[in-house]
Amino acid sequence: MVLPFYRIHDWVLRVDENKLYRQDREVSLEPRLANLLRFLADNPETVFGRDELIESVWEGAVVTDQVVTQSIFELRKILKDGDANPVDYITTVPKRGYKLVAPVSELDEAEVKALTAQEVAPAEEAPPAPPPFPAGPLTRSLSLRVHQANRGGRWRLLSFDLFVVLVLVALVSTLTWQQSKPHVQSVLDPELVVFRLHGGEGSEREGRLADGITRALMREVTAATPLRVQLDEAGLTGGIQPGREVNIRVARQSGGTYLDLEYRNHGAGRVMLSQQYQLGQQHVGAALAASSRDLLRALGSEHSEPGQEWPSDEGALVAMMEAYYYINSNQLESQRHGLGLLDRALQDEPDNPLLLAERYLAGMVNLALGGKEEGTPLAESGQRLRGQAEGLNHRVASRVWEALALQALLEGDLSQSRQDLAQAAQHGQSVLYHILSGKLAELEGHAEMAGDAYAEAFLMEASEQTFRLCAHLGFDSHLETLTPYLYHSMTPSEVKLF
Repeated sequence: MVLPFYRIHDWVLRVDENKLYRQDREVSLEPRLANLLRFLADNPETVFGRDELIESVWEGAVVTDQVVTQSIFELRKILKDGDANPVDYITTVPKRGYKLVAPVSELDEAEVKALTAQEVAPAEEAPPAPPPFPAGPLTRSLSLRVHQANRGGRWRLLSFDLFVVLVLVALVSTLTWQQSKPHVQSVLDPELVVFRLHGGEGSEREGRLADGITRALMREVTAATPLRVQLDEAGLTGGIQPGREVNIRVARQSGGTYLDLEYRNHGAGRVMLSQQYQLGQQHVGAALAASSRDLLRALGSEHSEPGQEWPSDEGALVAMMEAYYYINSNQLESQRHGLGLLDRALQDEPDNPLLLAERYLAGMVNLALGGKEEGTPLAESGQRLRGQAEGLNHRVASRVWEALALQALLEGDLSQSRQDLAQAAQHGQSVLYHILSGKLAELEGHAEMAGDAYAEAFLMEASEQTFRLCAHLGFDSHLETLTPYLYHSMTPSEVKLF
């Protein structure tokens, strides 16, 4: 059976080879992507829903909607090929599906061979390298110098010796001056706040709640102040030291279990806040609200109103705080437990934008790290959140805008993704914000900006999970090309990715 050939705008698709050709480009496709593109090319300008694509392309195999979304996303990325002003190939029809809008025509084998022969030209042979210049032995150069000195007079030899002496004097002076310069081993960065969660005396669950509250406090500080935050357990060490430090621990006393919060300003050399908050399943909301308010006031942001988007139901809030502990783990089993806690919280508050955003992002992170889609379908969470986007005011958590930005990016709507990220930036720039900025810059053909964004994310949280999300969230990124320093600092043997 002879498989058909297609010209899709300026690409040539050879289904028999699972390859695309264009100018000097040759791209190998996975069979699922080649079959999907062939089906769309057979039916241009026709809208197909996910179920129709699963039935026609995957022949009814058991796959999730996310597999279809991911495949469409990968095809768009390949067809756009990093062009600064790419044409539209596959568009999303809201609430209906996808359609191929690029011009399509079928080709015969002779036309394909002619086109591919022109477009994939053989590499030019490099010109032969010139032979190396022969280096004369030291004795030959000395003999030549003596011979020239005898011919040109003794004054030439004296001039040369004087020049050598002057060079040596300048070199010694330079080395002496450099050694006398002051050597600074470290400096304080007054804009950097490091959060440290210490082992405490409470139960394991109280420790998980303290971890979730710590991460919630970091987000509140990011949203309400211009300060940069960093979690100590994955922080970078070097010459830059944090000017501010927040220490959190669980303490058990006769009156119950308490959350100890201490804020220290190293520049001033003073403890600016030291407070205790009762911790327990019935006091999580009060402890989180009071600690957020007190810390923001101590940081000079007394007019901020923290926690407006938190769940109002105490059970949902407790589940979300515990989920923060699990979903930030590198273990897939722990992440799945965190997803289950978020699903439980959504049962109590199904329309809470922050819970919907956290559930969508946690599911996407789990997929990027090698997990499987479980519980609430990701597409459903994303659609519910996008459906509420028109009614959201601009004061909602940056996490909501980050989730919307990721959804728009995966749908191929780069303009909407850019707008959502701009909204997120107004509430602070998190690790995820920088990762998403890098992904968007990649799709727009700005490799240098992408590398800078990934480096910013790693600077905020230098962890294995950050590295793997830079590499795999949404689509695979080639970090060895975009940011080689980051790639080589996390070698394959350390992160066990390859």
